[in-house]
Amino acid sequence: MITLLSDMENPDGAEMTFRMVKEQIRAAQRSIEIHMFVWRNDAIGNEIGQAVIEAAERGVAVYIIKDVGAFMYERIEMNRKSFFNRPISFKNRLVYRLIRPTFPDTFCEDDRTDELGWKIIHHPNVSIEWVNHTHTKYYLFDDEVMLTGSINIEDRHRGYFDYMIRIEGREHIERFRQRQSLQVPHDTTRRLEFVMNSLRDGARRFEIKDRFLELMQQAKTSLYIEMAYIGDPEISAGIAAAATRGVEVTMLFSREANVGNDINYKSMDELYRSTPMKAYLADRMIHSKLMMVDDSTVIMGSANFSVFSMQKAEELNVVIQNDAELMEQYRKTIVHRKAAAHEVVSADEFSAYHKRIAYLQQLHQKQNDLFN
Repeated sequence: MITLLSDMENPDGAEMTFRMVKEQIRAAQRSIEIHMFVWRNDAIGNEIGQAVIEAAERGVAVYIIKDVGAFMYERIEMNRKSFFNRPISFKNRLVYRLIRPTFPDTFCEDDRTDELGWKIIHHPNVSIEWVNHTHTKYYLFDDEVMLTGSINIEDRHRGYFDYMIRIEGREHIERFRQRQSLQVPHDTTRRLEFVMNSLRDGARRFEIKDRFLELMQQAKTSLYIEMAYIGDPEISAGIAAAATRGVEVTMLFSREANVGNDINYKSMDELYRSTPMKAYLADRMIHSKLMMVDDSTVIMGSANFSVFSMQKAEELNVVIQNDAELMEQYRKTIVHRKAAAHEVVSADEFSAYHKRIAYLQQLHQKQNDLFN
């Protein structure tokens, strides 16, 4: 069973997701697995952390996979605090200081401490794997229920647009484990299939960009794209090729992204000027990573159309097809989000970006290994 964690009363996806996460943690009996990019030391970060420590106290085995590269975002943005406040090197502190001017100023001071994070780190029923270049986001509960999509653990997702889904059924979790461990190849015929970029055990297997490009090539009538960050040249070329052969291409985009806004606008400016397409600008941050093909297939998850996601980072996406009821739920959400946005009428709406900052933002993604 697959459930979309947003509806007309909860259109951003965050409230339903955070409520579901806490409910599932409290209901877990044997195991909890959390793979997360950003885990910020804010209200929801501490609420989920408190639920985790309570689960560990009652004997549930908790396994957390936490990306250390995301410390950069946790310590540059908002209250500048990581929930897991591990020390960072002098080199990284210097890099963060140099990069900070390319981020919007979102600083908001608070008096939160790191006590709960350290309590979780040292709990005997909790094991934590510190990883890098992993943008993946998922929760697993008792190997029976999975939540996955684009939402980090941070309060500000309540003001974003995102997509998360709940996947229930041991057979789906077993399939995920098979795909995760490289036991089986990707199957394009499955109703629900996991697609991933993996750097596990020194083996590089990046599938997501190829799957995006295949679906663009297979599109017959329409492509709807709702994407936080863009800029990968091959993806832009795939979008342009679909539009040129007559596919109706529509993109929903942030008027101002939380990071990488200049490379976003540069990429959209080039694409919109050269491609017959429709574009919408939303005042809310579009943090989604979704593409719908011919109103019948959805690919969504953690992967953006950025160089970092397509070429550098571990990511997890799902492809869903042959599910008319779920597609209708997606369509209703899409209609709502487009109605709340402004349709672009001129490429000039994308032209007000800083070329130097766009260059630096793209360089940061290409050279990401140097910054972590």
